[in-house]
Amino acid sequence: MTQRNVRADGAGGQDALVRRAKEEAVLRLAGRRNVDLDLGAVADALGVEPVRLREYFPDEEALLTALILDAYNAMSDSAEAGAARAGAAGAGLLERWVAVCAGVRSWALAHPDEYALIWGQPVPGYSAPPETMAAGARTVLALVAILRDARKEDRLVEHADGPPLSEGMLRTTENLAAGLLEGLPHSTIARMLVIWTQLHGMVGFEVYGHIAGVAAAPAAFFEHAAASMGEFVGLPR
Repeated sequence: MTQRNVRADGAGGQDALVRRAKEEAVLRLAGRRNVDLDLGAVADALGVEPVRLREYFPDEEALLTALILDAYNAMSDSAEAGAARAGAAGAGLLERWVAVCAGVRSWALAHPDEYALIWGQPVPGYSAPPETMAAGARTVLALVAILRDARKEDRLVEHADGPPLSEGMLRTTENLAAGLLEGLPHSTIARMLVIWTQLHGMVGFEVYGHIAGVAAAPAAFFEHAAASMGEFVGLPR
């Protein structure tokens, strides 16, 4: 449609054009979710033959899986290192919890592309193999270890002021209680799920550049929020 046609159509025609232009633009935004790991291009950038690269990565999906495993393990390394440093310094349960969360944040800010790979938009058509789930669980287990220590010390607070668990939520907590979060009360598991999404919501908010207009001191805000999450799940102050 030419500029002349737009004027001739009047305000209604212009509105339709604007709407169609936005719809087309949104369709093009979907292209940002595509991950281009063409082995030929990667091999060319490295100055090696593609056949040599395929000895290690048979296809693009194998290379993507390797990147995801590296990212999950690096994030977990940072989280576990935070817990270890806090423990060695004699920190309490809540301080150890905050240290794990801070380990996730510091790694994500230093490696935004890798963080986006595992906690951003899923790659269309890619189905992650079980080993990536095991690597990703390490960070959860670093937090769960602190909750288990609190329960062992009889210091884990089971909050009774929250909403009752629905049938669907009970099924979720029962599954986790039989696996990854074994040994924890269902009410604590439910709160842990809330916290897990909150943690990555906060980290993603900062990684993707949305924190500047909210927090004057992002690190201080994160520490405050992480401590609040620790109390929410049942750790003593």
